[in-house]
Amino acid sequence: MQQVARADRRRESCRRCRLHRTRDGGWPVSSIEKYQLRSGELRYKVRFRDAEGKQHQRKGFKTKKEAKLAASKVEVKVASGQWIDPRSGRVTVATIYADWLAGLAHVKATTKATRETTWAAHVEPRWAATAVGRIRPSQVRSWVGQMVADGAGVSTIENALGVLRGILAMAVEDRLIDSNPAAGVKPPRRMPKIKKFLTHKQVDLIVAEMDDAEDIAITTTLAYCGLRAGELAALRVQDVNFLRRRINVSRSVSDVRGQGLVWTATKTYENRSVPIPAFLLPLLSVQATGRSRDDLLFGDGQTPVRVNNWRRRVWHPALAAARKIDETIPKMTVHDLRATAISLAISAGASLKAVQLLAGHASAAVSADTYASLLPDDLDRVSAALERQRAAETGRDPGVTPQVGG
Repeated sequence: MQQVARADRRRESCRRCRLHRTRDGGWPVSSIEKYQLRSGELRYKVRFRDAEGKQHQRKGFKTKKEAKLAASKVEVKVASGQWIDPRSGRVTVATIYADWLAGLAHVKATTKATRETTWAAHVEPRWAATAVGRIRPSQVRSWVGQMVADGAGVSTIENALGVLRGILAMAVEDRLIDSNPAAGVKPPRRMPKIKKFLTHKQVDLIVAEMDDAEDIAITTTLAYCGLRAGELAALRVQDVNFLRRRINVSRSVSDVRGQGLVWTATKTYENRSVPIPAFLLPLLSVQATGRSRDDLLFGDGQTPVRVNNWRRRVWHPALAAARKIDETIPKMTVHDLRATAISLAISAGASLKAVQLLAGHASAAVSADTYASLLPDDLDRVSAALERQRAAETGRDPGVTPQVGG
């Protein structure tokens, strides 16, 4: 009797929803019904079941043709597994952000800290309480436009858009929404950044304004070895091979707000060996004297140099003093000393592959893209070298053009 009663209830339920089982016992995907508004106007609605057999409906179609078209589309999505319940999109951006941030455990602490700062400053105020299913590409573009109007830099906008895009990508992966509304939104075009670098003489002028041997060693190492500031601060005595004149770069240290000193691998997660110019060896030797192999090369041996503090205390005053002597010295950051090292290497005839190894770029293509402005001069040297080689082999003057039949 109980089984009969349950069967009757199922049949009654099917009659109410207008979706009846097919002869093979399955469910049809959709059906169309007509209904009347309070105003007396007629409308159509589409009833359908998802892959799990749960019933859904879409209402408000003015014609049966519109309803049939909607029914066809939803049938295709259900059959292909692409249909997503719109109610899933009610989850807010802030809710997904918590899971997205937890998934950044594999990135460097400095990168994660930047994402958190970007969220708090730019993404959270606008999107935190918004349901992911209600976000439209036009709204994201408007948000980007507002940041531009507010004077935000391109990097800031790129970071903010990247955070929102990452959160919404997770929503797509979790089948909360069917597409990422931020995926096609582009930040403002980045103006080409002109690399700032020094000549040998300008490096000497800046160093001459420093009184401490360690400060001179730090500046010279950055200007000639191409290390990032965090890589230099993480160097140990054992990382310097005085016989082979090489520095082994395998890690970096950063001062992350709220976390203190954070030790990580290099930016590209690759170790590299960089050459030491002979004139730099005595400076590094002084730094290594009296320290054990495991001691840090700079600082007190145990605590690394705080780059932000060193920048304010040493770099800025020395740079300002040197610029009074030579006005062609550009205003530049400590990181620009890395560009100086690469510029001087290119000027000395280093190949693109050698530049890649010196800089620790992931590929020579990255080096070419990053320092493309320096390569025309390099090509001029190639042209001059070809002229000299041709003159040596043919006995012709480099400036003489070959004649037809000559």
